[in-house]
Amino acid sequence: MNQNPKAIANLILDVANQIGRPASNLTLNKIAYFAHGSYLAKYKLPLIDAKIEAWQYGPVFREIYHEFKKCGDKNVSFFAKELNVDTGDMEVAKWSLPDDQVDFLRTVIASYLELSPGYLVEKSHLEDGPWHKAWYYEGRINPGMEISDEAILAHFSAQVRH
Repeated sequence: MNQNPKAIANLILDVANQIGRPASNLTLNKIAYFAHGSYLAKYKLPLIDAKIEAWQYGPVFREIYHEFKKCGDKNVSFFAKELNVDTGDMEVAKWSLPDDQVDFLRTVIASYLELSPGYLVEKSHLEDGPWHKAWYYEGRINPGMEISDEAILAHFSAQVRH
């Protein structure tokens, strides 16, 4: 079941709060990308139901970026909200996944939260990785180019085999 990117950002923030490792907008986007790739490799299904774009500092979910851009490069101190169409109220975005999948994601997220933002950017920029192929598509820089789930799956599946 594909998840809203804001809900996955909230899952990352939940893990970050539990282990005492705050996260910036940049960190949230990178970890959402790595969680999405890890989930794709394990379950052969996309985790997040949104387009992933190649931006200068790596893969970005616009929904996550815009929700937290007011934080700048500071750590995020609030959860993402979304409109409840039934009530018209803004509510904290919630994920809806089976417990075993949430446990898997919490482990993945916690491992990436141990890494510095700079290292996360470096890790997302691997030569011939999904971001690199989209950013330098046809030999020129392509900001905003979509990073396909197929490219992400191929990359993360190869990482799991090694």
